[in-house]
Amino acid sequence: MTFKDLEFILELNGVMRKDIDYILDFSRKNGIDKEEIDDELNRMGYERIVENELDDGWDEDEYEHVEKFPHKNKFSEDYD
Repeated sequence: MTFKDLEFILELNGVMRKDIDYILDFSRKNGIDKEEIDDELNRMGYERIVENELDDGWDEDEYEHVEKFPHKNKFSEDYD
């Protein structure tokens, strides 16, 4: 995760700008550690944002590839 990613996640979750600047400075000094950032957000009165956002990845979605048009021509008998 980059600092831009962290800033984007915080903005999306409604963190105030002065608090975003503080978290970015905190992360530059201590490194980007999800648990430490979320602990600091908790101390500031926010929910645990970073761990929750990053845990919801695309890999865990149950969606599969959908083929809108088959590659081969099929007769209607093949669909039965």
